[in-house]
Amino acid sequence: MASVEQGGAAAEAHVASSSKKDEDAAAVEGEAATAEMFVFTVAKAGMKDVDKEHVKQVVHEMSKDSAYYQKTLLRNEKVDARAVAMRQKLACLTAGQHLRLQGEVDARVAQLEATRDLTRTVVMVDMDMFYAAVEMRDNPKLRDVPLAVGGMNMISTTNYLARKHGVRAAMPGFIGKELCPELQFVPVDMPKYARVAEQIRAVFAEYDPNFEAFSLDEACLDLTDFVATHWRQYLTVAAIGLRIEDAEQNEDEQQTSEEGGSLQWVSTAAGREAIASAIVRELRQKIFERTQLTASAGIAANAMIAKICSDMNKPNGQYALPFTRKRVVGFIRELPVRKIGGIGQVMERTLAGALDVHTGGELFAQRGKLFHLFSEKTASWLLRTSLGLQERRERQERKSFSCERTFRSMSDPQQLEAKCLEMCTKLAEDLQAANRAGKNVTLKLKSTDFAVRSRSVSLVAAVSTADELYAHAVELLRRELPLTLRLMGVRAAALVPRHHNTNPTGAESNSSLTVGESKKRQLVIKKFAEPMSAGSATATESGALAEIPHSDDAATGALPGPSICSRPSVDLGVTRKSVMETFLSKASISGDGTADHDQLHPCPICGKLLNARSNVEVNTHMDVCVLGKCSPLASSVRKSDATKSKKRNALQAFTLHRDAGSNSDTDENQEQLYPCPICGKLLDARKNLAVNAHMDACVLGERSSSSSMRTSTGKKRRKRELPRSSTSSHTADSSLHVFFRKNYND
Repeated sequence: MASVEQGGAAAEAHVASSSKKDEDAAAVEGEAATAEMFVFTVAKAGMKDVDKEHVKQVVHEMSKDSAYYQKTLLRNEKVDARAVAMRQKLACLTAGQHLRLQGEVDARVAQLEATRDLTRTVVMVDMDMFYAAVEMRDNPKLRDVPLAVGGMNMISTTNYLARKHGVRAAMPGFIGKELCPELQFVPVDMPKYARVAEQIRAVFAEYDPNFEAFSLDEACLDLTDFVATHWRQYLTVAAIGLRIEDAEQNEDEQQTSEEGGSLQWVSTAAGREAIASAIVRELRQKIFERTQLTASAGIAANAMIAKICSDMNKPNGQYALPFTRKRVVGFIRELPVRKIGGIGQVMERTLAGALDVHTGGELFAQRGKLFHLFSEKTASWLLRTSLGLQERRERQERKSFSCERTFRSMSDPQQLEAKCLEMCTKLAEDLQAANRAGKNVTLKLKSTDFAVRSRSVSLVAAVSTADELYAHAVELLRRELPLTLRLMGVRAAALVPRHHNTNPTGAESNSSLTVGESKKRQLVIKKFAEPMSAGSATATESGALAEIPHSDDAATGALPGPSICSRPSVDLGVTRKSVMETFLSKASISGDGTADHDQLHPCPICGKLLNARSNVEVNTHMDVCVLGKCSPLASSVRKSDATKSKKRNALQAFTLHRDAGSNSDTDENQEQLYPCPICGKLLDARKNLAVNAHMDACVLGERSSSSSMRTSTGKKRRKRELPRSSTSSHTADSSLHVFFRKNYND
């Protein structure tokens, strides 16, 4: 009996021991998973001697019940499932297919190698613990304590004393406090940091006026031109700064006083590296003298590698990668893929799960399989990365401006709208500083469960002020309520020059439209392009055209119908969905496909003849019809079209008259005088510029004369409109017709 009890106790102890091991294994697995989830578990400069296991354990314990942790678990499950699918896809790849892929990719590699450019000298400058360094400079009491800039929700940056405890940027403040109880917090002061950044950028501009700033504390400079121009003044310093082996190899070049010898040495990879290093040391020294802040830098043949190099000798150091293919390729081959810009958590996990890739060398070894598993664009980028190549980007105009902020959980509609106004105000300041306006407004929202959504609206007229941005952004926000947010952002895209504030036609936008009318217009234009049944279109067409009784716009070619400026608003239920469809269907049926002739078809609402080939005219007229009000855009388009038409007819008439009266025996130096078909003035047909200028003056002068007749008011004005529309407005056209007939009869 005793032996049975002892055996049972031993079995229970064994089960308990196994359970304990399982729990420990699960805990270790959870901590490892946590390390992959959070960016703040990745080592940063100054964290070499940190107890990583302790950091993983603390982070796991304090985040395992959070919404972000749960969402990241779901994301990782999807990534793992994708990796499994990729492995299955690889299993179906035959040996022959793999050889063919490998051959095709090797041909790509040869082409890429031919484009490798080692002639550029690119520098990436990164300020050391920028926000914290500014605070420590301004408050000496903070220099000897672990410091974090931010709050308990999020840390923006930390000093190196805090990093020794594993506390770093992008980490929640409460986790940082758990890792380092002595940690002190200082609130973020962005205006102060921006002022310091301006001082730093002034130094950058001395070396590269077209430098590219990625943030307040980081910028990329191309020193190629500066090196080529100023290398002589850095020659002595560069020679002293050479490594011993380079000094021995280039002893003759360093000692020579001849210009040719020095230039030959500078043109070598070692010489250019030494000159660039001397220039960057001077640049960093200037930054320190003006701001009392230190900076680190990376020097390489392209920005991707220079960015990696800038982290090699932090803080207050620099690293130059020699400008040779062998050194560049060797550098990338040993590099963990996560160190390469553009490869984040998801791509790192995908590459490891599907291909067991962890370094740049392993990535290159699997180059054939990359094109089997990933899209053409992604695979090409990964191949370039594994070779240490970066596609050279020409400096382009900025495509968008945005502003976003993270905050405590917020659900009150008034507070959310106030936060939206805050974002729009900041965005408007950035747009004003760049003299730009946007025709697309996007609202970005991140809820407390870390789900991200975005909503956007495209506009007819560009917007740039805080009120204009807010009017559209807050409407997008209100459609999503109720919701609880932790982040909000507003972006302006489809940029145009701010001082013009024009639509695509170049005509001034209709600033009198209210926000509601602008939204209505957007909806109507969107509905115009939607397909619908033929029965509905026919019913709408007949209903719209059956009520047309009379016309007072003969000059513009309208069918009988009410004035579009005084017509009541059209019901937007069926009409807005069918008007454009009706017009386009009639235009496509009756169009003869001749690109050189106008295709006139009636508007389904008012009956006015519109040129189906002119999108601007059709859209402008539909705006007026749907909104039920006169548009300055419509007026400007009609005036522009009428002016162009009159000038074109006048030039045709003049050309016909000239050709009819020309004589092949006429002396080239003799004037060839022919009358203007509008005013009769004799013009020299040999002088095209003079003829064009005169036609402009005639046509515009006639239009100005017509405009001056419209300055009267009341009954007197109305009495004059009908005669002018039937006679005065056609004076030029009538004279042209007479002129044409005269030439044909001759």
